[in-house]
Amino acid sequence: MNRSSKQIGIERFGAHDLRRTCAKLCRKSGGDLEQIKFLLGHSSIQTTERYLGSDQEIVVVVNDNLGL
Repeated sequence: MNRSSKQIGIERFGAHDLRRTCAKLCRKSGGDLEQIKFLLGHSSIQTTERYLGSDQEIVVVVNDNLGL
């Protein structure tokens, strides 16, 4: 991977970068944070949030759908 990345002009690029890119693309396409946490094998949501470099983006609050 290092050799291939250098051939295209990227000096430092490794498997971990691909892992992070996959996680960020999953999140950007609407992936649930809990599922991404499972995908990455993290034990806590906070670790996944730090890994993605963002806090949870809550669009719909879960208790808003209770109809009370």
